[in-house]
Amino acid sequence: MSRGELVVIGQAVKAFGIKGEVKIRPFTESTEVFEKAETLFFGANLYKVLKVRIHKGAILATLEGIDSPEAAREIVGSFVKTDPGNMPSPEEDEYYWFELIGMNVVTIDGRDLGKIVQVIRTGANDVLQVEGPFGEVLLPMIDDVVISVDTDKAEMIVDPLDGLVPDA
Repeated sequence: MSRGELVVIGQAVKAFGIKGEVKIRPFTESTEVFEKAETLFFGANLYKVLKVRIHKGAILATLEGIDSPEAAREIVGSFVKTDPGNMPSPEEDEYYWFELIGMNVVTIDGRDLGKIVQVIRTGANDVLQVEGPFGEVLLPMIDDVVISVDTDKAEMIVDPLDGLVPDA
């Protein structure tokens, strides 16, 4: 696995307790990827996961070689990454954000809107930030707008609501 393929799944936010546990703020809806992980990257360093437990919505991880609060503080602030193969399979018509970033977006009438640069979580639905020939275009990720997603071709076909894309 090359580090360029790793997926960010959380961030180490603080040392926890006296035995060197690391408190992680997950960036995933499910904790499954943490619970099944044998190893995780913290920044550029790979650690064997000895134990994971959930505590007040955060992940507490015991890592090999991190056995004191001082050692745990050394990796605080690091992004936690894993191989995409460790991620649970998404449900049908669900996608991981890392699969969408960089994807080309085309309207049903063939206009190239550009590439997805960010996915923004909102209360109701995720919003796709697309940068391209029309500048920044924000598209709600809803069934009426997203017509098809082809992860193999890295292409999304959309039918934007009126007013979302400037006139060509």
